[in-house]
Amino acid sequence: MALAPIITPQQTAFIRFELDHGDARRKKRALQDVSRLYRSGARFKAESLEAVENTIDGLLLQSNQDRKVVRWGLNALGQLGRRMVSDNPVKLALRHYDGDPEITAAGIAALSSMHAGRLEEVDLYQSCDPCLRTLAALQNTDPKLLDFSSVRIDLDKADKEILKLALITVGLNRDIDNLFHPRHSNGQIVKALGTYPDDIVVQYSVWAIIENQKLGMHHLGVSTHPVDALPPNVQAKIMQLVAMREGDHDKRHKLMLDGPYLPSVEAREGMAKGLLTVYYDGLEGITLDWSKQEAMEHVRKLLAQHFARFSNVCILYEEEALKLFEANPELREHLLLGAEGKPLYSRLRMKDLRMGTADLFGEEDEFLQSIKRQGRPKERVVRALILLAAPKDADRLRLDQEARDLKEKLRAVERKVVTVEVINEWAVRVDQIQDALFNAKPQVLHFSGHGDVGTLFFEDRDGKAAPVEAKPFAELVSLHADSVQCVILSACYSEDVAKAVRAHVPWVIGCDSSIADEAAIAFSRAFYRALANGEDYQKAFRHARNEVSLNGMSSEADKYKLI
Repeated sequence: MALAPIITPQQTAFIRFELDHGDARRKKRALQDVSRLYRSGARFKAESLEAVENTIDGLLLQSNQDRKVVRWGLNALGQLGRRMVSDNPVKLALRHYDGDPEITAAGIAALSSMHAGRLEEVDLYQSCDPCLRTLAALQNTDPKLLDFSSVRIDLDKADKEILKLALITVGLNRDIDNLFHPRHSNGQIVKALGTYPDDIVVQYSVWAIIENQKLGMHHLGVSTHPVDALPPNVQAKIMQLVAMREGDHDKRHKLMLDGPYLPSVEAREGMAKGLLTVYYDGLEGITLDWSKQEAMEHVRKLLAQHFARFSNVCILYEEEALKLFEANPELREHLLLGAEGKPLYSRLRMKDLRMGTADLFGEEDEFLQSIKRQGRPKERVVRALILLAAPKDADRLRLDQEARDLKEKLRAVERKVVTVEVINEWAVRVDQIQDALFNAKPQVLHFSGHGDVGTLFFEDRDGKAAPVEAKPFAELVSLHADSVQCVILSACYSEDVAKAVRAHVPWVIGCDSSIADEAAIAFSRAFYRALANGEDYQKAFRHARNEVSLNGMSSEADKYKLI
């Protein structure tokens, strides 16, 4: 018999920290994580279980506790609670919150689990609706121990609390098919309840599909178009479901493109939650832009965790995670959580050491102590700041592929003479250009995006094209001439801007015509690869043009000009 997977020390420490120090929203999220981990078969170590269970019991007994924290605390105890430890705290909490149907159901589920389905031993709910009592107990009790004679649901007449419980049992894959209606499958019930005239019931119908792998998008009863016309709580579950389960790539990608601009924070959080388990090629073009513009910290934390979790399959995510770890202390916990088990984890710990900060929960481990004793040789570094802008009202550029290809080529250099540190700034707005230069202090300033004669196009606050003319851009470069040595303008018709910039820096590259995406990708990877091999800017330019020509684009190569 296979042993249950152990919840890692990193996850355990994070959950305990959130339960002890988080606000109501963070406590609720940690309790949801506990329930999810236990449903997936994972378990705390014995000493951690004791501490977590006692902490949850304490939350239940606090006066004026947030009701969602109480409900999710009961849900968590339904998974891990032990009768000798948690029976009394659960009963006391239920008496205190008597009359709240969701807490009542969660309490019955917890007591049923701790009493092995023998609810007759619990005198607290003998007068409770027998259908509600059975459905609640079914969440974590062997169906063989329960009486289903009273469980028949008329969708047109049933109380909404009964419907929600029915959807929970389906979502947890604890249902018995045709249990709720003798002629209809439970998937059909879920679809029907997607049109129910109550937002919470509709929300639960979408949640059931998210959780139950037997169900699919064809069981969704609510339309995903237009998603912003739905109530925020339903939007949140729709965006989570689409991110995780939508099999039509084009449909999913379109909704993902719109998701970061949804006015509802709840909806954006739902999408970010869905992305914790999903990555597909090209997604980084959405998420990296979104992370920069997202105003809500808890959504940014989920995105950071997404970047770290998929850092082993997307080089741009690894780069972003490293940058965020250094620049945003509030994101470090989530970056470490996402990076656990990935090569990125040790790199984040190295950064932690370099910055002189402690481990996430206060102590350096043996790994950090051993690294600390080792000297690190100084390296020759060239820092390149790449400003990427792809306004949504302009033709789509393959900037994500350009950046990804560049990172892969730099990583493939076997004997680096120079470490080329590439800093990608995505979806750059006009009001962010100066900040990027001040923060990076680059030797190479690289713009990749749209251009026209005498103009580069950045973005405005709505993601639309914002023109910057040659004179102010050249003046900005002059203000940073103490660090900037080379400017690359990988944009159509950028030669005039390049000539204006040339008065202030020794090396400037521009384009005298429109440039194909494939040519821009080839030019960038070859230019920086040459720098990494120790070539100067002029030789790197020649290597880059040659790379474009070698790939059958000689006419495109001729468009690049070293001013």
